[in-house]
Amino acid sequence: MRTVSLLLVAILLSGCGYKLGEIRPTPMRAVRTLAVPTFKNNTYEPRIEVLVADTVIKQLQQDGTYTIVSDDTADAILLGTVTKVERRSLRSVQNNVLATSEFGLTVTVSYQVVDRVTGALLMKSVVQGDTSFFSTNDLQTTERQAIPLAAQRLAVDLSAALSEGW
Repeated sequence: MRTVSLLLVAILLSGCGYKLGEIRPTPMRAVRTLAVPTFKNNTYEPRIEVLVADTVIKQLQQDGTYTIVSDDTADAILLGTVTKVERRSLRSVQNNVLATSEFGLTVTVSYQVVDRVTGALLMKSVVQGDTSFFSTNDLQTTERQAIPLAAQRLAVDLSAALSEGW
């Protein structure tokens, strides 16, 4: 009975694509160390490039797939550009459709991973991080407090793309 159970488990696990060990995307298989310089900022949001790059580094370190090192010793370099910070209305005030009670915030980053030695492009894509926040008397401060949340969600998605390929 035990043999049948083990055989059944082996068949089920082999049929669903389960894999032990690392599952890096094919272009990133040879990359063990990664450099993450400060991103570029193509928005009017001050210092967001530093916040996003730091958040991405922390997320990659937490994931553990790549060792974060300096530019001159890395296998590859992650180059990123903050391309858009967008605020939009999500919910209106109940008796006034022109007033907003909840906003959505999206931070967009385009990134590419380049082989340090050959300069070959390994990966390239765009990733977004979203969050929402409620309208207050000081909307600017509330929005500034929401940006790190969007950056964290962006970093999780970027780390998943580099480590798992999706």
